[in-house]
Amino acid sequence: MEPYPLSLIMILIKEWIKMNLSPQPESALQKPQKVVLVVEGATPALGQASQAIKYGDIVYISGQLPIDPQSSKLVENDITVQTEACLQSIQKIADFVGGALSNVMKMTIYVVAMEDLPAMEKVYKKYFSYQPPARTIVGVARLPMNARIQMDAIIYPPTREKATSAF
Repeated sequence: MEPYPLSLIMILIKEWIKMNLSPQPESALQKPQKVVLVVEGATPALGQASQAIKYGDIVYISGQLPIDPQSSKLVENDITVQTEACLQSIQKIADFVGGALSNVMKMTIYVVAMEDLPAMEKVYKKYFSYQPPARTIVGVARLPMNARIQMDAIIYPPTREKATSAF
């Protein structure tokens, strides 16, 4: 068997490079869709906001207030109860998109009183004991409904094929 001539090999390589590195036509590119999510049992969106948005593979969760989903009222004015309510709401949304709290990549926590952090941290550790997400804590003067805490999150759930819930 004779080897291929070097000139033929070079032509094949150039064609392969052109095929694989040239820009794809606009129709070949898949643009992510913005999908508004409404999850029963999670904190409802207040004002001009969506409860959560799925864009591509990422889910952006709006600030979750410690609201009882049955009564739509603020839960007890205790930081541990309010922290629990916020995290349960985020967990419901994570479950809805086929993920789990382990898929949370970033959390932002807004608190009215920084002295509440140790009590908040005890509850938070129950939900994120292993590989917690990146997190920012912001002290604020006031929150909607006079809540003591509010949390938002960014989730990167498993791909749809692996998810337990469909959209």
